[in-house]
Amino acid sequence: MNSTDSQSVSAPTSQQIKKILVPVDYSECSNDACKYAIKLACKLGAEIKLFHTYYSPAFDLIELAGAVQTQSQLRDEVTVNLEESEKVTMESFVTGLKEYIAKYSLPALNFSYDIVPGVPEDEIIQFSEVYKPDLVVMGTKGKGKGVGSIMGSVTAAVINRIKFPVLAIPEKYTFIGEENIKNLLYVTDFDESDFATLKSLMSFTDQLGLEIQCVHIGDDPKAWDKVKMEGLMAYFNKAYGKTQVSYSFISQKNLLDDLDQLIRDKSINILSLTRQRQSIVDKLFKPNITKKLFYHTGIPLLVFH
Repeated sequence: MNSTDSQSVSAPTSQQIKKILVPVDYSECSNDACKYAIKLACKLGAEIKLFHTYYSPAFDLIELAGAVQTQSQLRDEVTVNLEESEKVTMESFVTGLKEYIAKYSLPALNFSYDIVPGVPEDEIIQFSEVYKPDLVVMGTKGKGKGVGSIMGSVTAAVINRIKFPVLAIPEKYTFIGEENIKNLLYVTDFDESDFATLKSLMSFTDQLGLEIQCVHIGDDPKAWDKVKMEGLMAYFNKAYGKTQVSYSFISQKNLLDDLDQLIRDKSINILSLTRQRQSIVDKLFKPNITKKLFYHTGIPLLVFH
């Protein structure tokens, strides 16, 4: 690939990742996602906001005979007691994370949390619209027959609806240390959303010092596919000064084996794609393929809107 000449366009200004939202449910999977987010925040100088949603039965109480005031008082008591209980649980969870930070002598972080009653995916979406995170980090859990159960129903719902980048951490993911996270695999279909995604992708890769490997899923790539991939690589070079970006083609027919091989050969640490690209989602989010991604390769998935 030719180096960028003096007439190339200047690199677009990338938005810095300064706010990381981590929805939690206090599970081991959630705890692992928090630790991943903490390591990212330490390297990026970002703040972390923990967010927990709980179910409140206060307004589902059976209407009791008696004064409306009595019913209202009962609801208030249930709500207050539940809020206090949830706060105690969150404080205990945060204490564990602070002990983790102290154990590994990590830098002090701007650490805060919010707790609200409601449906998790709805509240996460609503809160994100107010908080406006640069990145959402979520754990995935649960093995089942459908995409939702494999990824975790809440995580899947959030990915489908949220406007912000989501980094999904597979259950039982073994964190290898942020210094060892070096390579990101970006799945492309050569459409205009690739170029719209690049700015957000660069915010992530530049700050973490990641190399980018692009891959196109399709059987028997034609000459025109290769031309389009070369064009995408040229754009990386011209707009962002990325001369080390490389690319591959893998077969839909042998997707799992080829993807495994590519992940091993290129030492891939994160898989990334654009959610709007339905064809890619169809190719990747079949139950057997998703199981492969999250339970065999164990690769975190970075999804852009």
